[in-house]
Amino acid sequence: MTELGRSGLGLSEVWSGLWVGSAKTVTTQTFTKNRISALVWATPEVTPPLLPEDINVVKLDLKDHPKEDISYHFPMMADLFKKNQDGVAVVCKAGVSRSVTLACVALMTHPDIHLTLRAAFLTIQKVRPIVRPNHGFFAQLIKYEVELQGTASVEMKESPYDGNNGELIPDIYLEQLKHQVGRLHFIPI
Repeated sequence: MTELGRSGLGLSEVWSGLWVGSAKTVTTQTFTKNRISALVWATPEVTPPLLPEDINVVKLDLKDHPKEDISYHFPMMADLFKKNQDGVAVVCKAGVSRSVTLACVALMTHPDIHLTLRAAFLTIQKVRPIVRPNHGFFAQLIKYEVELQGTASVEMKESPYDGNNGELIPDIYLEQLKHQVGRLHFIPI
């Protein structure tokens, strides 16, 4: 896998032919060098740059909000990656939530890959540690996984660390948070 730019912040090849990143990483030079032939632009906050006409650009007006219906675009994302497996980039403003959600769909639905949601997320996170789809997007991914595979590899749970106002978060976040909190040492004042 390839990382272009500062660790975790550039355009990351999270699977052969599947790239995730922030909007500011999109350049003609990067796309040409890496043979990226399709771009999913999942952010209305930033205007896409001019790219060569042979690059298929799909613009999605998606806000990074838990109530945003990103699942509407799941079939399109699955189809796009199947047809352009040699090079698809998915970007959003920061390359953390919207783009990662859509990249998970690509890895869950491609007939030669078929990862579980948990495996897709962890695969992307291994290459791009800053990933964190919002809890609403994760809930939609879980529902989609159940539709595809009849079971869910990730569950939504209440956080014992609160601060989340009773909202449910993916258990995979809780596992990672528990690991992080377990390493913290508090010094009494």
